[in-house]
Amino acid sequence: MRDSVVYHVYKRTRAILATKIYGNPSKDLFVIGVTGTDGKSTTANMIHKIINDNISKAALLSTINIKFWDQELPNQTKMTSFDPFLLQHYLSLAKSEGIKYVVVEVSSHALHQHRFDWVEFDMGVLTNITPEHLDYHKNFEDYVQTKKKLFLSILNGTKPVKYAVFPKDDEIGIKWFEELPFDRSLSYGIIRKWNVFAQDIVESLDDTKFKLGYLSQIVNVKMSLLGKFNVYNALAAASVGLLLGVDIEKIKTSLEGMSPLPGRMEVFVHKAKTWVVDFAHTPNGLKNVLSFLRQTNKAQSGKLIAVFWAPWERDPYKRPQMAKIVEQFADKIILTSDDPAGESRYEIIKDVSEWFAEVDPLKIYLIPHRKAAIQLADFISEPGDIILVAGKWHETQRWENRGKESRSDKNIIYSLK
Repeated sequence: MRDSVVYHVYKRTRAILATKIYGNPSKDLFVIGVTGTDGKSTTANMIHKIINDNISKAALLSTINIKFWDQELPNQTKMTSFDPFLLQHYLSLAKSEGIKYVVVEVSSHALHQHRFDWVEFDMGVLTNITPEHLDYHKNFEDYVQTKKKLFLSILNGTKPVKYAVFPKDDEIGIKWFEELPFDRSLSYGIIRKWNVFAQDIVESLDDTKFKLGYLSQIVNVKMSLLGKFNVYNALAAASVGLLLGVDIEKIKTSLEGMSPLPGRMEVFVHKAKTWVVDFAHTPNGLKNVLSFLRQTNKAQSGKLIAVFWAPWERDPYKRPQMAKIVEQFADKIILTSDDPAGESRYEIIKDVSEWFAEVDPLKIYLIPHRKAAIQLADFISEPGDIILVAGKWHETQRWENRGKESRSDKNIIYSLK
């Protein structure tokens, strides 16, 4: 159905109607699209802060939040990219408020569904690309080509200068940086010194320190966002700032003033144990978080306990990968549920558990009820241990057939006696 001519005509018609109704506001805005598999929300928020701090009032439309200058609203749609009518409404509102720059998180679903058709982007930013949403896309190549539509729309658009930012530690990022003819583009990375680079990275549970470099300029950065993966996000955001003419020292100040986002490596101590709440829902995301915590855990000499889930009704191929990654890094594993939606939470747990190399009753626990899973993590842990709680429960509500249901991993953790 979603590959039929009728489907695409319908979706494109909705997008052009929304654009016409709201007067195509993007033509008068500087629109930055952020796409990739991981890190989109954090990178988009970093870009918004750099622009808002140093250039002009900026708006932000992301999975986590919506911002107009310094005013913040929660994203209640639970969508990374909005319906065309809501999207054009927010772009029109930004224009009417005198805002010049808008940072938009762009998902592959939205690109395939034409939600961004007729949005005139000035700049595209790629975080990374790893296999994801293969329940929706035909295969990995189809997923990659769908992401590429953002950058092609910029090249084929009407804006006078075409901008792009690519990760050159990523295979797709290298390819697109070299083959796509943007007027102004920057590459970033850690493994080698690209246009924008980081070196001497020091990770801890308190902060992340690194040297940010561009050409012959190098500044020391100490930010509260944790992990090497957030250094990549910072490099992407810094690249945007540099393309827009922001001084590297001012970029450093903005990055250092960035606070952790809800559900993105939120770290806090309760009952003398370190709790980490993170929206790790892809194999790559889970590996990044757990490898970082494993490294930190060695310094603390405590156990690493992982409470995790597998996404419902999509990407079942991810489940064996997630099981193996958690088994590799965690000392204790608690497999639980999150948003089962139309799929049985028991079937999800059964499916994931079959991919553990060995179900050790002293290491692996299968607890369908999420609150009970967190309570068990507390029970089997000791002071000095690190407990990762991965999933979507940083979102404070979800929709059930009976209506809204309140939820919060952090509230459950803080209620532990």
